[in-house]
This record gives sequence, structure tokens and C-alpha cells, in this order.
Amino acid sequence: MLLPRLKVVTAVQSALLVGLFLWTAGCQTGPQVSSRRLIEHQAMIDFAGLNNDAPVASVKTVLGTPRKWEIMPTDRTALYTHQQWRSPSTHTGIGVLYAHLPLPLSAKTVVWLAKQEYSKSQHNGKIVNEWTDGLGRSWFEAENNRYHIRGYVVVNGFDAWVVYFGYRSHYPPDVAEISLAARAAESAVPMQDESAVPTTQPAAGTK
Repeated sequence: MLLPRLKVVTAVQSALLVGLFLWTAGCQTGPQVSSRRLIEHQAMIDFAGLNNDAPVASVKTVLGTPRKWEIMPTDRTALYTHQQWRSPSTHTGIGVLYAHLPLPLSAKTVVWLAKQEYSKSQHNGKIVNEWTDGLGRSWFEAENNRYHIRGYVVVNGFDAWVVYFGYRSHYPPDVAEISLAARAAESAVPMQDESAVPTTQPAAGTK
């Protein structure tokens, strides 16, 4: 795979498990990100270089994947499903992790737990930035001596999604690939309400 056992995603996987044992009143779920606002946001994205948005059933997400990027084998466990797409250079990727939790956690709790796990990375992993955008998505930026990634967490009750993109840090960043991956990640709409699936984006060059 492009980013084998991507460390921040592995950290999130661990965090979801750890969270089950750290469940306290302080780990209650926060405000849900509105599907309608995500759909409206998706409509503003430049889809040049992306496929029309379509459901990816394995991770319960609608998104526009980069054209001609390779879809990697789906990683499934009892707790989560993880799907990646790899660029032609194999140096850049985008991924979505979907988990159905036995107990609900807030997005901020998932990011906080992931930060604790990621700091234990054997590759000097660290979270370098965290923020919440205007849509309510909890973002993180992380790096180690192998990868640099950026992504966000969305939760809805017992369901959680991690949408991210990244590149191998020991290669010069490919700005075009990273930009395409970033727009693909921005296009993602977790299927919190499957009755509110976005309308298909027009193909490039059409109205």
C-alpha cells in the first residue's frame, strides 16, 4: 500500500479501542456535523481531476476520488473499515476510515486519544496542529520521519469517520497530487443520513 499501516490512522484505530476503556462523563459526544452543510460545501469544490462523487459503500462515504488513482485493497476488522487510493507516483494518497463503535465518542475525544497514541510512534510521530473548521469538522495535521498527513474526524452517535490525505516525506512533495488529494478529501460526505446523499457532480467541462 502507499502508506502501509499509516501511523496516524493506526493511532486512531488504537484510540477507538482505548476510548472504550476511558469512557467517562467527559467523553460525551459533541455537536454533530450537519450532512446538509457538508453537501453544500461539496457543491463548491472544484471537481477537475476528480471522478463524479459516488458512494463508497465499504466506508459509508460519498466522495469524488482522484481519476486514474489506484484503489487499494480494503482493510477490514471487527471495529473499522479502511479504504485508500494511491497516486500514480505512489507517493501521495487519500484514505477514509469508518468505524462503528460500541460506545459513542466525540470527534475531539477521538483526535485527543489519537494524539496520545501517535506520540508513541516508533517513527517519531507527532500531531503538529489541530483545529475545527467552520463546518464543525475536527482537523489534525501529523507527521513522522516517513509521512506527512492532514485529515479530519466526523462522528455521529456510534459512527465515526476519519478522512485524510498525505504524502511520503522523504520524497519532494508533488503539489499537483497533494492538491488533488486535498480536494478529494474535502469532497467527502459521510453518509450520516443516507436519505441526504449529494447529487452527482457534473463531469468536467459539462454544465
